[in-house]
Formats: sequence, structure tokens, C-alpha cells
Amino acid sequence: AEPGAAEPAPGVDPTPEGEPATKEPEAVVGDSEVEPPPAAVPQGDDSAVADARAGDSALELPGKTYYFVGLRYRTIIVPKFMINLFGDGGRTVVVHSGGPEFGIRKDGFEYNFGLWFANYAMDDTPFKSTSDGEKAWEIVNSKMKAIYITSDFLWSQEFSPAFSLNYGAGVGLGFMFGDLNRVQAYPRPGSAGNPEDFERCDSPNQDQDPGDFCGDDNDHYGDYNEPSWADGGSKPIVFPWLALQTGLRFKPAKSFVARLDLGFGTSGFFVGVGADYGL
Repeated sequence: AEPGAAEPAPGVDPTPEGEPATKEPEAVVGDSEVEPPPAAVPQGDDSAVADARAGDSALELPGKTYYFVGLRYRTIIVPKFMINLFGDGGRTVVVHSGGPEFGIRKDGFEYNFGLWFANYAMDDTPFKSTSDGEKAWEIVNSKMKAIYITSDFLWSQEFSPAFSLNYGAGVGLGFMFGDLNRVQAYPRPGSAGNPEDFERCDSPNQDQDPGDFCGDDNDHYGDYNEPSWADGGSKPIVFPWLALQTGLRFKPAKSFVARLDLGFGTSGFFVGVGADYGL
């Protein structure tokens, strides 16, 4: 200690009041540590996208392809006015159809491939060509069926990850088989010539047919079945499927999709449903 310096009293802190015991160095620009900014979060990287990436969400990610397999059912209504494009008579026919389908979807566009069966059964119905005379009426019934191979091309207007409006077109080909029975007919006495009251001819020139409707110009009697195109008849072998369609798509989870289908095409109007499992 220097001569004359006052010794601190015992138990007294020599540091002046108000000053820290150890003075912190002043921060100097360039010498201080700055915490790095938080990592940027990609736009849209919320819980829904995270769930979609984990594979358990209805949300479909851009650029990713999704696959579905399931079943479809459609009721096809062939209206009488369409039948009358080819002849007189006929009736509105309701066709039940269904089968498996396979879908591929990416960025709001999908292909739905279908292999399905359709039953074109029709009860006894009067029918004739428009160009034929009144004595050409026949009683026709159908046990025809078809196996269709089709593809629907559908775009979607999304309202939410779960709900969408579908619109597009379907194309394909149906392979026809089964019987088309046609028998000549005559007016029942007192029927006033209404084809709906005509009866089947049992044989040519039968006694109950004073109007000579049961002629011998062809052999359309009994269980006569119309030959197919391959045998020179008018029964089709193939039939095109061309349709414009719309509908609703409901996808509550990645593993399940349901559809309501509505449309109009070469077979008439149709309404249907589809249920698919997401692969």
C-alpha cells in the first residue's frame, strides 16, 4: 500500500456505490452475437399439408399421382324419344349397370377406367320402322346385355379438400349379346288400331286376323330372334359409349372417395354412384 493511503474499514466494500463489481464491456458493432432469424416456413406447410404428406389426409398435393380402385353403379334411362329416332312405337327403357373401376388422379384431373355390365331387357313392346306401313307392326322384346369398356376423363372444381365438382366426358365400347325377339302383330278386335293393343301372330294368315296383318312376307313368328350384324340382321354386335357428364366428388380421407355421376350420351341419360379405395 502506498504511504498515506487509507485502509478500508473491515467489512466495508471499497467499490463505489452504484457501480458493478465487474464492469461489462460495451457492445461494439461487429463484435456482438446476433441470433440467426428463424427458419422460413414454406408457404402452405400447415398441418393439413403435413397430414397429406404423412398419407392420412383428404388433401391432394400438387404434382403427386393418386390411385383408386372400386365399384360403380349406374341407372341408364333410354327415353322413348331416342327410340323414335329409329322407328315408331317403343317405350322408355331403364337399364341397370355396374362393375369395377380403376382411377388415376393428378392435379385435379383423373381417368376412371371401367369394366361394367349393362342389362338392356325390355318387355313386349310394339315397334316398326318409320318408313313401313301399318301392317308392319311387330311385338318386340329384348333380353340383350352389354359388357362395356370405358374411360371417363374428369376435371374437378375444388370447394374444399373433401368436396369437388366433376365435369368431363366418357368414351368406350360395348359388346352386345343376348336375344332380340320380334314377332308380327295384328290388332285385337275392338282395339281401334292402337298398337299398344296389338297381339302376337301365331302363324301366317290366321283366322283371328281379318285385316291380313299376319302375312307370309317373312317368318317372324313364334320365338323368332333377330340375327346379329354378322348374320345379316339388325341386332348390333358393338355399341359406342359417348357421354358428357358431371357430378360431385366426396373424399373424406385419402383411403376413400365417393362420387355422384350425372350425364347424357349415346345410351340416354344416366345417374350413378361410385365408391373407391385409395391405394
